[in-house]
Amino acid sequence: MFGNGRTRPTEEEIEGAEVFVIIDGSSETRNWSFGFEGVTSRITLTVSVIVGNERAQIVLQRAGPGGLVPITHKPEAEYGDSVITYGSPGTWRVKEPGERAPYALSWDQRPDEVVGSLQPIFGRPRPLLVDYDVLRAWVRLCDDEHDICKHQGNPVNIPRLRLVDVKNMCIVEFAGQKRPPFATLSYVWGATPFLRLTRENLVNLRKPDSLRTTLPPLTISDAITVCKGLQIGYLWVDSLCIIQNDESDMMETIDKMDAIYRESVLTIVAATGKDAHCGIHGVRPGTRSIEQHPLEKRDVQLIDSVDHNQFRMQTKFREPEWISEMPWAQRAWTFQEALVSRKVLFFTSEQVYWTCREGLLSEDTTEHFNTGANLMTNGVRFDAEFDPLEYQHIAISFSTRRLTFEADIGRAYLGTQNYLDEKWGGHEFSWGLPHGAFGSFLMWQWGFQKGRRMRRGTHPVRQSDGSVVKVPFPSWSWMGWIEGGQLIDFYGDEPSPHSPSFFVFDSSAGLIEVHDGQNWRSQPEPLADLLDTDSNSSDTSSDLATKVTENDLPLELIATPSIRHSALAFFTETVRVRYDPSAGFESTSRIDTPNDLQMMSQTYPFSVMIKDKFYRILEEHQTDRSEAKQLEEIELVAVFSGQMTKPRKLRGQYRLYCWPVTKQGGIRARASYMNTVIFLSLWKTLPQRKWELVAMI
Repeated sequence: MFGNGRTRPTEEEIEGAEVFVIIDGSSETRNWSFGFEGVTSRITLTVSVIVGNERAQIVLQRAGPGGLVPITHKPEAEYGDSVITYGSPGTWRVKEPGERAPYALSWDQRPDEVVGSLQPIFGRPRPLLVDYDVLRAWVRLCDDEHDICKHQGNPVNIPRLRLVDVKNMCIVEFAGQKRPPFATLSYVWGATPFLRLTRENLVNLRKPDSLRTTLPPLTISDAITVCKGLQIGYLWVDSLCIIQNDESDMMETIDKMDAIYRESVLTIVAATGKDAHCGIHGVRPGTRSIEQHPLEKRDVQLIDSVDHNQFRMQTKFREPEWISEMPWAQRAWTFQEALVSRKVLFFTSEQVYWTCREGLLSEDTTEHFNTGANLMTNGVRFDAEFDPLEYQHIAISFSTRRLTFEADIGRAYLGTQNYLDEKWGGHEFSWGLPHGAFGSFLMWQWGFQKGRRMRRGTHPVRQSDGSVVKVPFPSWSWMGWIEGGQLIDFYGDEPSPHSPSFFVFDSSAGLIEVHDGQNWRSQPEPLADLLDTDSNSSDTSSDLATKVTENDLPLELIATPSIRHSALAFFTETVRVRYDPSAGFESTSRIDTPNDLQMMSQTYPFSVMIKDKFYRILEEHQTDRSEAKQLEEIELVAVFSGQMTKPRKLRGQYRLYCWPVTKQGGIRARASYMNTVIFLSLWKTLPQRKWELVAMI
């Protein structure tokens, strides 16, 4: 109980041990399915033991019939609940009669009669080796009962889709859209070399039995064993089904990876391995060790769970604790692989979990889905409509994951982006930011971290003519920055939003307008309406240029069309402010970052972040020219504005989100990953304000 190197409690501590027993009648186990309410309710009994400074927990489930089981029954024409007892096998839940009703129904639309319904959910012994009969039963259960988990649409259109033939142990190719059912593998590559498909070994690996003589790493070998146990004849593995030294083949397939995982009959997740040589637990003897201990009290049969993390409180859009600490959950590539998969088998250290869009199953619990209990409308389950909350949580979760090669960020996120694009009915993105709420999501914010920097390397872009160009990562997207942590939030969610008209470039490098807010609560108003650029000018907001044309673009975007793929162009107001370069300071943690950097700057001074230092913008530096030789200038670009909602005394006042930027020729880039947010009233007092075109990369 107190292993893992902990000191054994003393006899005195053992004598003073405290034991608590809690019966949880509605413990929820949540699936891994961002944007879906896949929850399975279970009844658990938790025994907590406190010995000295140590605490241990044992989670028990019912393991058979017997005993008195309470059922919640809502009396007709009465308020509140009453509890009756009923001798039954299994656990219980409350079920409404008739057709399944979504939670969205109001109380006056619900059926009057509510009936207690019993369901046979038991804890059960989990064998040390995987029982494929159980796994196949999960597949059949989902296939038979879950319409939402069925593949919709045509097979992925790839000229040559390679698969591992698990019977003949070789690579096979299928042309067009006709091919047999296949599984996919999601795993961590790691740094240790292993067998991969190349131009040089392609011919040899297509020969029958070639994968018996040229062995793949243990994780892939175990995945092949799983496919055999599930009676699935083919397996797609990225390292063996994409030619790793052929850029054209890689782009062609990586662009369609989301469709490949979505088409597969299920995805096998090797959750525990730090590299491809670690194998899959439960497939071979000696890979799982926890043994359960059944017991019986008052005619109630109980058995402990092999993983109590599955019963931890879990909010939607967050990775459940039964998977969040696994090596697989730390890697960026694997995120999209599970997100787009309709059905997933997670092989963790001690048991297998089945997760689909309806809920969660595990080896230590008998099969049961809360049929109808979790059914929600498409709008709530995010099956078809753009919703910024879903995007926000997906981006935040993805941002916590790591890459071996930092320039892979675009490829690793592409599958997620393609998936959301199709799911939301053709929703456009630019560098990970959805056009439906573009101005708001430009207000991403990384938490402070010393050493954070712009992402190095380039991202390959396939142009409309089929050619491939490599472009730099843009500073205006969260994808352009590196060095850990997670996005702390997207700030641009205030009421009465105002933003410029943003323009980006399509695959042919043509200028297109972003239809900001088209699919959200409301479209933002023009930022120009809030900004009277020059009080001495006769120009009004209606006279200010807002639409970008080819003639407005800087020479750099004309002379080098390829960098257009990284560019963002818009008309807005800019201002140049002076600061003392010798007075900059570096924070060592989030605690000592300037309080006035965000939200609070109504008057001078206010702070800006330039590279990795913070500087104070003082009023006297803007008006006193005597110190001009010692001062430097930084440009601030107005990007977004919205009204405050709290505190009450500031409600309704506008704040302006600004980017400190550097400029080279006609191209600007963000000077840091932190916004400067000041009140609109303060912005209007700043000198040297100017309405102009801003072209960012």
